[in-house]
Amino acid sequence: MEEIVECLIAGGPQHGLKRRQLWDPQCAGPPVLASDDGEVCTAAARRPSRYGSSCFLLLHPRATGQQILAMMHVLSGNTAPG
Repeated sequence: MEEIVECLIAGGPQHGLKRRQLWDPQCAGPPVLASDDGEVCTAAARRPSRYGSSCFLLLHPRATGQQILAMMHVLSGNTAPG
């Protein structure tokens, strides 16, 4: 059964964007997202939420280390994206 998950994007034109999308947890792979520049952002981390859902960190292929670390900090719940 599909569930709504949050996806936080690190790098690329949508860096810092948090969006919700449908994902089937029985699917063999994690969610992916095509960014505005046509590149595919892939999941690098997953954090369960207290409400039974999940939040995924999606990486743009050209995300910098600084961008990845910043969004990992957001994913851990320490700050808001931006």
